[in-house]
Amino acid sequence: MRAAVISHYHQPWELRGLPDPRPGRGQVLLRVAACGMCGTDLHLHHGIFALPTPLVAGHEVVGEVVELGPGVTELAVGDRVGVHWHQRGCGRCGACHAGEEAACELPHSWMNLGGGYAELTVAWACGCMRLPDGVDPAAAAPMFCAGHAVLSGLRSAHPRPGERIAVLGVGGLGHIALQISQALGFATLALTGQESKAAELRRLGADEVLVVGEEPGPALAAAGGADVVLSTTDSGRQVRSVLEALQPGGRLVDMGVTDGPTGRWCMAPGRWLHASLRRHADEPANLLTDNWLADDGSIWERQHVAQALQLVAAGKVRPVIETYPLAEVNAARERLAGHQVRYSAVLLN
Repeated sequence: MRAAVISHYHQPWELRGLPDPRPGRGQVLLRVAACGMCGTDLHLHHGIFALPTPLVAGHEVVGEVVELGPGVTELAVGDRVGVHWHQRGCGRCGACHAGEEAACELPHSWMNLGGGYAELTVAWACGCMRLPDGVDPAAAAPMFCAGHAVLSGLRSAHPRPGERIAVLGVGGLGHIALQISQALGFATLALTGQESKAAELRRLGADEVLVVGEEPGPALAAAGGADVVLSTTDSGRQVRSVLEALQPGGRLVDMGVTDGPTGRWCMAPGRWLHASLRRHADEPANLLTDNWLADDGSIWERQHVAQALQLVAAGKVRPVIETYPLAEVNAARERLAGHQVRYSAVLLN
């Protein structure tokens, strides 16, 4: 099979021929149809995960089951499936024994088995989810990371009927967050730094669009504030600014990997900072706030992937994607790193 191989960090990925993988007990072999490219792939490229090389990246994998390993009964050859990041627990740690697989100390993922920037990949059968009929693999792929993350983030904020949702940073995650919020019936406001996106964001479902700079808080406050802010920006400065525009009892869900602290000294009483994906090392859990919510397990709730896929199947969420053949993986990665991908990039086989 062909695969994009990371042989050395910070260097172009190599398109190589590798032996076809074979599924073990409880596993399946997939012929990859599509694999979304995520900002996490850029972190991997720069060695942040410190995984041993060579390795194959790609964790938004959608494909067709072409071979079953021994003992697999929940899937069949020909099934179209996507693969969760967290495919299964180790089965040996205390969390797994307690039935809390989401908190497993050594979970099995693409990091163990190889990712989806390849023609074939192996996955645990229990880590796969069948796609709804008629869903395009390229549209489904981002749901297994970006869609999952933003729906988990929104659910973790426990929005109530009539509350107003603001999406800060409308890129790969944010444009999906905007559509999911609107599809679930919430008044939704988009905060973007690009005037050229304003009309498009309204077409995607934003009730209002604010074009803001590095200090979006005053503009959001002047527009009436928000009960929930879904933040996907990489700017810690923007996150700090927007906190002051939360309504009393408001919640900010930080789903980005920001370039600096996001709230150590500026948390207002009655506001919550909820980091559903990542917490900065220099932001300990005892932040100066009345409420620190750390419900990180929410990102593993597979029901959110299923719900996101159903919204795609119903036409209520339409990821805006640009596609590339596997041979152009480095071009796609460089465009993503250069902020040239307008929303989402997906590699196709």
